[in-house]
Amino acid sequence: MWIQWEELVKVAVTLFVVIDPMGVLPLYLSITRDSTEVQRRRIARRAVFISFGVLVAFLFAGGALLYGLGIEINSFRISGGVVMFMYALQMVFDTQNRHKEGAPEAGHDIAVYPLAIPAIAGPGSMMTVVLMAEQYGSSLVMNMLICFIMGIILLATWLFLRFAGKIQLLIGSTGASIISRVMGLILAAMAVQTVITGIKDVFGFGQVL
Repeated sequence: MWIQWEELVKVAVTLFVVIDPMGVLPLYLSITRDSTEVQRRRIARRAVFISFGVLVAFLFAGGALLYGLGIEINSFRISGGVVMFMYALQMVFDTQNRHKEGAPEAGHDIAVYPLAIPAIAGPGSMMTVVLMAEQYGSSLVMNMLICFIMGIILLATWLFLRFAGKIQLLIGSTGASIISRVMGLILAAMAVQTVITGIKDVFGFGQVL
């Protein structure tokens, strides 16, 4: 299978937007405010590794999950696009709380919850990798490239967390809010396109247009 660069760029942009490395900073700074520097590094490292494992599992097991539940890809594509659009609206209008609040419960590993899930590997990113698994499911090479791209983005996420304090001082809360809203607009457009593609395939519009 010949893989076009445009497809890889689309995958990279989509994953970067849904994972939203910059948007994780406020939550990370909040839940680690009483931690030492060594503890912060350990938390950031564990959260990124756990997130990568979760997303890889959804990438390779997504198709089997849909098949087992008897769900057609176009049905999942439409519903996934709707969920992604709602998620994007939360980013645009800043109504989501997962990156701002959500103090960890006593006895829980904050690297797992709420940092890895749902802050980094959230519903939007899980939904996205399942859709990618179905779109490129026949290509092991493409799936491995998706894993590589996810690894690069999560490495960038770790770097953001590693230098979270300095980045927050540099861009401020206003800068982080602007970046999050721009990403939300991009994600909203991608979600609409996903729904349109699913509708075309269901009703056979793609064969006419």
